[in-house]
Amino acid sequence: MVVTNEDILLTLSKRVKEYRLAMRMSQRELAEKSGVSYTTISHFEQGKNPNLTLNNFISLLRCIGMESRMSELLPELPVPPMALREINKLIPKRVRRKSHD
Repeated sequence: MVVTNEDILLTLSKRVKEYRLAMRMSQRELAEKSGVSYTTISHFEQGKNPNLTLNNFISLLRCIGMESRMSELLPELPVPPMALREINKLIPKRVRRKSHD
């Protein structure tokens, strides 16, 4: 089964709402603390606003105490990209085969 962008957005909006409720915080309180408008939060939680900006989403994560978990979503690469580039330079692009006469 393919997970669509919409599926992911709906899951994120549901989770933000669950965390907000667990913190016993109203949408208005979240709006005041995050700087994101009440209407934007309301629409996001209802799945009506699929275009929530990344900046607003990060602000919501901060208010529910989840910004530190972002590293789980995009963990650091085990090898820095520049090191991979150098390693790739050492790998031959073609394998030459000796002809047997």
